[in-house]
Amino acid sequence: MQDEKQFTPHADLGWLSWDEWSPEQDFCRFVGLLQRMLQPAVIVETGVGVGRITEHLDLEGRQFFGFESDPAWRRPPADPELATPSWMHMTGADLVILDSDPEFRFSELELWVEHGKPGSVVVVHDAGNGHDPATLHSRIGFACACTSMPGVFLKNPRGGWMGVHA
Repeated sequence: MQDEKQFTPHADLGWLSWDEWSPEQDFCRFVGLLQRMLQPAVIVETGVGVGRITEHLDLEGRQFFGFESDPAWRRPPADPELATPSWMHMTGADLVILDSDPEFRFSELELWVEHGKPGSVVVVHDAGNGHDPATLHSRIGFACACTSMPGVFLKNPRGGWMGVHA
């Protein structure tokens, strides 16, 4: 087993990640527990990568649409050809998990806001937690805050946001 290290410099002790690209382990577990509590019939996940979040999801009896924007990381369970979901994916999703490359994540959040299923829940990784305003994390957090949807910011080291489509 690979050494588990803390990859976010300002994080309090105990926030572990597998590497500098993966979400925090507790964030992955949180999303898995949220999925179990919500029991969504349809799940959309972006930024699947090696499946750090996906491995915490119970996909049995669920419809799962996974996407990976970086072709070098794209492998099952991500769609083999599509880098990002369409508006049609958003209209049917009960749970949306956004962790793709930033160039896609902003438009994916916008797709969810414009076409998301009423009552659906979105979880966005890297939404900032005290980051400098010029950082990508703060910009993603600002985009989340500017949606018309109610939500709450999560205090994991890289930040997160959980919103509900009103």
